[in-house]
Amino acid sequence: MDNGIVQVTVSTPDGDVVGLSYNGIDNLLETKNEEQNRGYWDAVWNNPGEHITTDRLKGTSFEVIMATEDQLEISFNKTWSFAVGNQTAPVNVDKRYVLLRGSSGFYTYAIFERPTGWPEIEMDQVRIVYKLQSRKFDYMAVSDDRQRVMPTMEDRNKGEPLAYPEAVLLTNPANQELRGEVDDKYQYSTEDKDNQVHGWICSDPPVGFWMITPSDEFRVAGPIKQDLTSHAGPITLSMFVSTHYAGKEVGMKFAAREPWKKVFGPVFVYLNSLPPAAQDSSLYLTLWEDAKQQLATEVNDWPYDFPQSQDFPSSDQRGNLAGRLLVRDGYISKRLMRASNAFVGLALPGPAGSWQRETKGYQFWTRTDNHGNFFIQNIRAGVYNLYAFVPGFIGDYKYEANITIEPGSKMRLDVMIFDPPRQGPTLWEIGFPDRTAAEFYVPDPYPTLMNKLYNNHPDKLLLLLCSFQSHFPCLNQRLSFLMMLENLVLTNRFRQYGLWERYAAMYPDNDLVYTVGVDDCSKDWFYAHVNRNVGNETYEATTWEIKFSLETVDKTANYTLQIALASAATCNLQVRLNDGGSDRAAFSTGMIGGDNAIARHGIHGLYWLYSIPLAGDQFLQGNNSIYLTQARSQSPFQGLMYDYIRLEAPPLT
Repeated sequence: MDNGIVQVTVSTPDGDVVGLSYNGIDNLLETKNEEQNRGYWDAVWNNPGEHITTDRLKGTSFEVIMATEDQLEISFNKTWSFAVGNQTAPVNVDKRYVLLRGSSGFYTYAIFERPTGWPEIEMDQVRIVYKLQSRKFDYMAVSDDRQRVMPTMEDRNKGEPLAYPEAVLLTNPANQELRGEVDDKYQYSTEDKDNQVHGWICSDPPVGFWMITPSDEFRVAGPIKQDLTSHAGPITLSMFVSTHYAGKEVGMKFAAREPWKKVFGPVFVYLNSLPPAAQDSSLYLTLWEDAKQQLATEVNDWPYDFPQSQDFPSSDQRGNLAGRLLVRDGYISKRLMRASNAFVGLALPGPAGSWQRETKGYQFWTRTDNHGNFFIQNIRAGVYNLYAFVPGFIGDYKYEANITIEPGSKMRLDVMIFDPPRQGPTLWEIGFPDRTAAEFYVPDPYPTLMNKLYNNHPDKLLLLLCSFQSHFPCLNQRLSFLMMLENLVLTNRFRQYGLWERYAAMYPDNDLVYTVGVDDCSKDWFYAHVNRNVGNETYEATTWEIKFSLETVDKTANYTLQIALASAATCNLQVRLNDGGSDRAAFSTGMIGGDNAIARHGIHGLYWLYSIPLAGDQFLQGNNSIYLTQARSQSPFQGLMYDYIRLEAPPLT
């Protein structure tokens, strides 16, 4: 495929990108690799109860779909039959590549389909992988404040392996400035809502390779699902489906005879360049800023009008939806409150909050303005539920009726009111309800296990403070939000390796004790409830204590403990009141979660909310304690992150 700017060589009938020529570079892809290991689609799948395997989704037939002076679109079809059996995943895949006239890059998308009658399977990952020339591409950019010169795979191979294969201590890198740093691909993960452009830069000649994703509609599990971007290799990914930061709960599970079809993409592989004389350090910023400008162009052009597949609807075949969301919580305000900066989205029908585990359909999300107004455009025709969650409030909203989007429809809903979970007035609270643990104490990393990228970025703080602090109706919410920003924006310290081990260093003998009204959660509440390392790869469960005082107690009524979790990894949270040594817990989650966000430097995984009734006759007038035990202790990564904790008094009569 050649438009005079970029030349793309694709193997037939496999459909792998084996060559990419641009700006005088014969092949931007890694020529040391076999052709099938340069640019490819793949899927991770298994039959229920059997071992997981990877399918490279190789085509068995090739077809030119369109060839004009302005556009070339080619197709590579992988077909499955019962005769093929377990050799490949039971799914038909039509991989498409599109090259447009005058375009500095190419588009790719794929139509996945399972007809009625096929066997049950599980599919945990769908992605695109591009492996670039390591001798040329050494600078990686994921966002404005996450870009740097990167180690090579040779540097990693010579390094010291750490607690899991992805993390390596660089002991003798070619670039000695990187010596003593930790490299881990999970340190560069991003929430899907922000995962729009990332890639690599070559300085000689100055060339950028970028993965641009103009829409999230085909990704899974909602806008705050985290996933991989680019990482050492140099490798650039486009992740469509994965269990990262969520676990098997967000893998696709297909029942026997269940039909399914979905289009992943299109995404745009964008190439840019500068004159050969541009050798100073500004070339990285210039190419990055140009890539962001190209992203803006792609977003503006979405949905594209050039894909030839009838399974990709154009703009006039889609619909729009508008509305307004307000919040009602009489214990905060007697008036309805604006759901400012809330997430509002459409996903397949299900219970409230089910969108974060939904993987087979399409999702369409937006943010409300300061007044709670929202507008979702370019929605595929279909039947959806409307969901929302609001920073500053716990719980999930779901509109009571199904919403049917017709081609060309323009719907406006009546004002919607979200009643967040609450039983009574707040006695005390810890944290800020935003589905992350970012407002809590994130320790400094060990000096010998540091990624220098995650030093402070103070220039970002003022902008975000001014933009968002007015969105929250209560002073305590604004203050908590500011504390959260300080950790999240200023430092990104949670992305450092080995922070889970800092708990045992800070609390070698006794566990965390937090006194309500005295302690500060940004300084005194550890960001993750983890096990204590007692040596010899042995870990013990930990119990945190919350001390608080009650002037009066209603012995005849129930109090409510609201616990919102930002993450859970094969853990069991037990709650006890005023008797930390009791054999019987007042509440237990049982084993929950598989998001592994602690090990993978995420400040959250999936969201969990528990409204726990506590009998009034168990409280004491005066001093009380709530004990939180994470009871599973087989590994360092079993644990959880709290989002927010609130004790409510009995309802006011």
